[in-house]
Amino acid sequence: MVKISEKLRLGEVVLNVGHLKEMAGFYQEVIGLTLMEENDQFVRFGVSGSDEALLVLKKIDNAVVPEVPRIGLFHTAFLLPTRESLADVLVHLAQSGYPIDGAGDHAYSEALYLHDIEGNGIEIYADRPKKSWMRDGEGNLPMVTEQVDVDDLLKNATGKAFTGMPNGTIIGHVHLQVSDADKAEQFYKEALGMNLTTAIPSARFFAAGDYHHHIGSNVWAGRHINNRQENEVGLAWFTIITPDKEIITTHLKQQGYEVKYVGNTISVIDSNGIMIHFK
Repeated sequence: MVKISEKLRLGEVVLNVGHLKEMAGFYQEVIGLTLMEENDQFVRFGVSGSDEALLVLKKIDNAVVPEVPRIGLFHTAFLLPTRESLADVLVHLAQSGYPIDGAGDHAYSEALYLHDIEGNGIEIYADRPKKSWMRDGEGNLPMVTEQVDVDDLLKNATGKAFTGMPNGTIIGHVHLQVSDADKAEQFYKEALGMNLTTAIPSARFFAAGDYHHHIGSNVWAGRHINNRQENEVGLAWFTIITPDKEIITTHLKQQGYEVKYVGNTISVIDSNGIMIHFK
């Protein structure tokens, strides 16, 4: 079995959208991403001080929001560099008046949750120091969700005017909504060689190296959901950046997956029908 490099990281997440201008305004003003490039077909976002895109909005024609859950995105997770920056984002979101779905303390991280105006899930989080992460005897992480101590978190707010997500913000993980958790495990663990870090019957979490997870997957919307239709908004693809691109390509082909090449990018559809680009 191939073992993917711990140097793996996530690149840009690409969303198909119907209301490009409104969605761009949301991610710039509410979420605090920095506009990098735009035209009437797409908008590319990053953070100040970096030339690497984190999110791309791609306009599609005759777009509709799915009436039922679809295979695709559960949430895009933006990892902030410090707990102070998470506190500043919480203050900003509260002042913006935009509804927050909730918050969760996962022992290894503290997270805020919300949805964009077309229903795409968003997590904004900060990791705790790795030495404090609780692991079992096999090195796996428990699935824990407790209440965030909001009062304690807010004590770390800097009090400065919010000017956007800070330099150092990255896509920490992508959490997928799938129809088959076992198939997700077959692809991300067996075909890609990621570590299975947490597993329950309805969800699987995968990572390169000793991170808590780069990829999450769950069947919480049901085991009979279908893939997004061409005119429905939602996840177009997400990007994995890894030095193992060629090794992965060979192994995916051996596993029976169709691999396509677009310049220096490799494209594959995972076991639940979700597109991934490898760079």
